[in-house]
Amino acid sequence: MKITILSDFHFGFAAGTEREEDAFEAAKEAIERSIDSDVILIAGDMFDTRVPSTEVFVRAMQLLTKPMHAENGVRISKGISKKVEDIPLIKSEGIPVIAIHGTHERRVRGLMNPVEALERAGFLIYLHCNGVVLEKNGEKICIQGMSGVPDQFSAGVLDQWNPKPVENCFNIFMFHQSLSPFMYAPHLLPVEKLPRDFDLYICGHMHEPKKSVYRESPFIIPGSLVTTQITKESMKPMGFWSFETESRKSEFRVIENQRKVYYVVMDTGNLERDDIENEIGKILETGHKKKPIVRIKLKGKEKNLPLDEIKSRFVDKAIVSFRKETEEEKIQAKTLEEHRLSVQELWKKLLYENLRELKLNPKTFEHVFELLLENKIDEVMDLLKNE
Repeated sequence: MKITILSDFHFGFAAGTEREEDAFEAAKEAIERSIDSDVILIAGDMFDTRVPSTEVFVRAMQLLTKPMHAENGVRISKGISKKVEDIPLIKSEGIPVIAIHGTHERRVRGLMNPVEALERAGFLIYLHCNGVVLEKNGEKICIQGMSGVPDQFSAGVLDQWNPKPVENCFNIFMFHQSLSPFMYAPHLLPVEKLPRDFDLYICGHMHEPKKSVYRESPFIIPGSLVTTQITKESMKPMGFWSFETESRKSEFRVIENQRKVYYVVMDTGNLERDDIENEIGKILETGHKKKPIVRIKLKGKEKNLPLDEIKSRFVDKAIVSFRKETEEEKIQAKTLEEHRLSVQELWKKLLYENLRELKLNPKTFEHVFELLLENKIDEVMDLLKNE
C-alpha cells in the first residue's frame, strides 16, 4: 500500500496576522497531493491549541472531506484495543485518515481533545494506545499509535501499554513525543524504549523532517508544514512523506506553496542601516511567491539602529523581524536543554521545579499544569489543598 505521512499542521497558528493562512494552505496542498494514497497518517499537532476556534475547526473539517471522496478499496478489518463498530466514519469507502493528538492538543483527562472530536464527527480514526488493521487486495497493515503524553511519563505509558506487532501485517508504530537523541532535555523518551519489531516508525512533534533507521526498520520524522519558531533549521524546505509498504521506499515531497524563511546573523560592530537594508534587498532579488520571513539576529554589543523604520520600509515585500542577542542568551545558548525548550515547556519546567520543592507527587504536578492550561484555577486550588 501507498501511505502518506503528515504531521504538525498547527491549524490556528498566527491567527489574526498575515501568516494565518500558511498552515491551511500547506495542509491543503499536502492533502490534495495525497489523494493517490491508500492511507493518510497524521502524527499529531493538527491544531495549534487545545480548544481551536469554531472557524479553525470548520476549516479543518473542510480539508478532511477531500480524502472521503476518493475511493480506493481499503477497509478496516480489525481493531487493536479499539472497537471498529464505534468509529462513526461518514464515508467508509474513502481514504482512511488515521491521526493521534499532539502536545498542543492534549487536554485534562475527561475532556475531549479536538482530534478525538473529529473522530466523533466521522472525519478520521483517532488512536491513543490502540490501533487498527486495514486491508486491501489481501494486504494488511496495522497502525498502532500513542498520542502525545508528558515527557516524564512517556516511558511508563509505553511499558504499561506494551504494543506488539500483529502477525501477517505490515506493522506501523506512530507516536508524538520528544525523543532522545534527536532532542536534548531531561525526561525525554530514549529511542531504545520504543517497541521492537515494527516495520515502520513515525514520530511527530519535531519540526525538522528526518529519515533514520531503528533496529533495521525505517524511522521517519515527518516534520511540520508551517514555521512556528524561526531558527536556522527553519530555512530548510518543509513537506511530507510518501511510503510504499512493498518496497519500503520513502520519498520526501516538498510543499511548493510555502513561505520561505531566511535566518541571518549580523555583527553589530560596524553595522549600519544600509548594511541591513542591502542584505534584505539581496534576499528579495531572488523572487518569492509569498512574502518571505526574514529574521535578522543582531550579534554583539547593543547599538542604536532604526529597526522599526527598516521593517516599515519592507513591510509590503517581506516579514522582517529582529532578534538581539543578550549576554544572558549567550549563557543559555550553551545549554542545549534550555536552548531547545519552547516557552510553554520552560513554564512547565519552572512549575515542576517549584512543586518538587514542595515535595508534591509528579503526577500532581502534571495535573496542575493541565488544569492551568484549561484555566481551571479553582480546581487547582482544591487539588493543592488536598495534597
